[in-house]
Amino acid sequence: MEMSEKNKIRAGIKKERKAVDSTTELLWNVSICSKLLELSEIRKAFCIYCYASFHKEAGTWKFMEELIRQEKFVAIPKVTGKELEFYIISGKMDLEEGVMGIMEPKASCLKVHDPNAPVIVPGLAFDHEGNRIGYGGGYYDRFFQREPDHYRIAIAYEFQIMEQIKANSHDVPVDRVIIP
Repeated sequence: MEMSEKNKIRAGIKKERKAVDSTTELLWNVSICSKLLELSEIRKAFCIYCYASFHKEAGTWKFMEELIRQEKFVAIPKVTGKELEFYIISGKMDLEEGVMGIMEPKASCLKVHDPNAPVIVPGLAFDHEGNRIGYGGGYYDRFFQREPDHYRIAIAYEFQIMEQIKANSHDVPVDRVIIP
């Protein structure tokens, strides 16, 4: 897929996300959270890799708070050069603004390496085969090439699901997409 085509999709999805009212967003995020919590991959996991949602992304905060309440480990990525590394957090107070304004773990957080942790993967668009269009940095694709054994779960709103996304050779698909 040409980059200009991907950029058109990115811009369109961002515009649609911005138009979602806060009540609808809350209902969708509650639905996504409960669906995630029902997954056996999440229930049996000791540690879950997640992302800190921002700019009206499908929300991860309720999900992470519930995991912490269940005394599971929640790890959030930090960008180091061109790579992602994951760190355990115990709540929003452990985060600070990082690359591209994305919330990242503070230096005081403990780095974790759990090659079997399920990963909640961000993205702008997904298809039914698990192909995704991310933000264009390739961080998650490189991470999954380095650590291929993670179960990859994307969360999205219905308008983010496309008929087909043409994947490039370096693109790593997700195993499952959860929508409200």
